[in-house]
Amino acid sequence: MKKIKLILPAILLLAACSKESTEISPAVSTSNMQAAKVNVARPFRAIINATANTDAAIPPTSCSGDLPGFSAPDFLLTGSATHMGDFIPQISNLHHVSCDLSFATMLLTTNVSVQLAANNGDLLYCTGNDVVNVAALLTQTGTTGSITGTWTINGGTGRFEGATGSFTINGFVDFISNSFNCECVGTITY
Repeated sequence: MKKIKLILPAILLLAACSKESTEISPAVSTSNMQAAKVNVARPFRAIINATANTDAAIPPTSCSGDLPGFSAPDFLLTGSATHMGDFIPQISNLHHVSCDLSFATMLLTTNVSVQLAANNGDLLYCTGNDVVNVAALLTQTGTTGSITGTWTINGGTGRFEGATGSFTINGFVDFISNSFNCECVGTITY
């Protein structure tokens, strides 16, 4: 009787081990778990300070519109952002892809491409559309104007590879120093 009690569990164990592999859950290795990246939407906030890039090898972008010869320079960016820390100067930059100045609206509209370098060297790529109020400049009543815009996140390197999201920018341009400062608020998914 004892032999039958021992044989029965052995047969059940053998039968369980001989089931087809499709019925058994595959084991997940640690390396597979590390390779699988789960993208998570997170709040994004930044402070950006920009100064005109004076490198003669990078000419300003000529603008269309009502003021012939008007152009917009590229900018070097400093500041900091959530998920990035302080930006690496000289690597963080903004390029004007196109721009248009209108006397009727007293606005400078721009299309930009942006590269932000996190403090560890990871890059975040953005494109955007900005609007600068140039009324004070055109009417010679002041030296600053507001800047607003929306930038779209288009990937990056390191942890920002495949990143998406968008954020708004709000700040002020100083026409005398050819610089601007803005606050950014939005989301980033990476």
